[in-house]
Amino acid sequence: MKILTLFAASLILFGCGSDSSDQAAEPREETVGAEIADNYTQQMNKARDVEIQLEQQKRDLDAAIEGSDPGR
Repeated sequence: MKILTLFAASLILFGCGSDSSDQAAEPREETVGAEIADNYTQQMNKARDVEIQLEQQKRDLDAAIEGSDPGR
């Protein structure tokens, strides 16, 4: 019974601890995850640029192969 009383008392004490309502009242300048989203967008743009460059190189190579192969 003593253990149950101690457990209940500790739950009450920890439950009445300080809350973060003061921190929640402060406005945030930036949304959570905005930096992650920006980094993701930048990486996707870089990947798209690389894809465009590789496609152009492939077209150039295909054109060079077709132009140099008279047997086709």
